[in-house]
Amino acid sequence: MASRKQHSGMGSWNGNSRNLCTVLRKHLGQRTVLGVAIPLLDDYLIATRDGRVSEGLTEKQIEDGFQNLAKQFIHSDYHSTYLARRLGNAGFVDITNGRYSLRSSLLESTTVEELDRLQEDLTGSLRSAYEQRKNAIKRLEETCSLPSDHVMERLSLVEEYLSQLSGNHGEVFEVVSFAVLREYFRTFGFSLQRFSTTHANDGGMDFFASDAIYQVTTDESIEKLRRDLRKAPGTKRVMVRPTVTDEILALGNDKVLETIELKELLSHFIAWLLSRDKRFSGSDHLQRVLQIALEEFRREDRAEIDNYQPTVMMQ
Repeated sequence: MASRKQHSGMGSWNGNSRNLCTVLRKHLGQRTVLGVAIPLLDDYLIATRDGRVSEGLTEKQIEDGFQNLAKQFIHSDYHSTYLARRLGNAGFVDITNGRYSLRSSLLESTTVEELDRLQEDLTGSLRSAYEQRKNAIKRLEETCSLPSDHVMERLSLVEEYLSQLSGNHGEVFEVVSFAVLREYFRTFGFSLQRFSTTHANDGGMDFFASDAIYQVTTDESIEKLRRDLRKAPGTKRVMVRPTVTDEILALGNDKVLETIELKELLSHFIAWLLSRDKRFSGSDHLQRVLQIALEEFRREDRAEIDNYQPTVMMQ
């Protein structure tokens, strides 16, 4: 293994530079990223305090660390793709002789104290994300239990959740946008199915229709779009994003059937479902949107899904 500089507490971290702190803080609350990062960070800090160079961890050791976090906050199964995604120039993981470690270049300008704070922040963000998911489930359950004529209460919750775009709230946007589109197309006899349940990255979702995939994300970077376009080459796709720029349209013009923005989810898809509910003085469509979202959150929250028996099956 290549030599790795150990840090004793003195450093000159520039918060604007790219180091481990800046890289990982971009992933606060993202459980499949931090489920890999935290065990590696723990190993590095233990070795540093012992005055030795970390030898890194095997994948089995990383998986064990992931599962320990899963018992507390994550409630997701480990998959090797979670580790593979963090390798390469854009990642934070190196591999030498079958053992994985944090990228040494990202550690050069950090101190032990900074890494201790980082460790606390990462773990705290997982705890916060877990609590947010539990709260989302509770609010969905409460709203679903309202009488059928409480249409505007259901609409308000759907709109609120679609507008939560920052940090781990992106998971909420992704789940609810799927629920809206699934219910909208169901009314016309078409079906959307989620296929990224097991290997979803941080709540990210993709779903598919009969001959196209829908790729939904709150990451509006060009880099993310390029990664999405590399998935399933030759497959027709629809992009679901908060906003669309000319640069995004130009990059995907020959690979994307259509792009759906947040404003279109609100002004067209939800508006259409709402108009039908108002026509029949009920909230059948919005209720189904909330129930689909509730089932998806319960699917993510393994602690609840084990004992969950759905009352309405949406096919």
